[in-house]
Amino acid sequence: MKVLLITDQHFGVRNDNIHYVERYRKFYTETVLPFIDKEGITEILCLGDTFDRRKAINFSSLEAAKDMWFRPLEDRGIKMTMLIGNHDIYFKNTLRVNSPELLLGEFNNIEIIYCPGERVIGGKLMMLVPWICDENRQACMEAIRDTDAKYCMGHFELNGFDPIPGFTMDHGDDPNLLKKFKMVCSGHFHFKSSKGNIRYLGNPCQLYWNDYGAARGFHTLNTNGSLTFYENPFKTFHKIYYNDEFNLTPKQLKDLDGMYVKVIVEDKKDQVKFDSIVRRLQAADLADLKIIEDMSYELDDVDDDIEMEDTLTILEQCVSEFENKEGIFKILKSLYMEAAEV
Repeated sequence: MKVLLITDQHFGVRNDNIHYVERYRKFYTETVLPFIDKEGITEILCLGDTFDRRKAINFSSLEAAKDMWFRPLEDRGIKMTMLIGNHDIYFKNTLRVNSPELLLGEFNNIEIIYCPGERVIGGKLMMLVPWICDENRQACMEAIRDTDAKYCMGHFELNGFDPIPGFTMDHGDDPNLLKKFKMVCSGHFHFKSSKGNIRYLGNPCQLYWNDYGAARGFHTLNTNGSLTFYENPFKTFHKIYYNDEFNLTPKQLKDLDGMYVKVIVEDKKDQVKFDSIVRRLQAADLADLKIIEDMSYELDDVDDDIEMEDTLTILEQCVSEFENKEGIFKILKSLYMEAAEV
């Protein structure tokens, strides 16, 4: 029996941007649901951060999420077990007020996990651990210590892993906490990675320009205990490196529907041709189009384009003269990581 694993869906992402809603709809209706039907999936395990914003919900985004994902699963009789992630909670020190419980109570096929505990999923005993906060930390540690389960599924913040390429987390919980398990799967970090027995599964869709070129999708946990990754075929971001040899075919233009596109001009001698291609792109159904002609200045959108490691280098330089520079820099890194998720 295969169990579908998905995490960090972040419904309502980017301030409920309608282009992201439609990219999500395309992914779920054309890829995930057909896969579920073809493979006969009967159980889904969601590892947290189902919703994006901790303190509000856009009703249109909520209805879209129910229409494209939650109602089709209910109609198919598919059981979903859902962990609470850090984006799902209103207060940072407790999981008691959380969006899945408040927003998805109408769905009897969904079990929401806000306390650590064992469940049998796909015929395997699993330890399920929601986001660890001040209130539940002791209970989570005891549950992890006492379980005989070989599989652990959680929404962990572990040091030594990369939230995005180029930045390694140097705070959070020690991965050795989970060394007893045969396999650990976690949500939280959107960058897909693995070390030893621990696997960060990554989120299903590209959300920021930092995700450009990175594979996103979902997994299945197979009968033999192995993981299989299924890539989301619908990319959100695309770069065109323009020179006078570049040609834009009708098919290429159609494939860019709904995408965020950057045209990076490497060489432009034929102004007429360039203007023609730009007009075609402007007339297409793109989510966003940026033209970058100065290669030394690709920092046109702070939220999207500044690489994490460059920003952190700047912050580190700013505090280099302070007496407690390590402690201050650690706080700044934590604040930067939180701000990057807003």
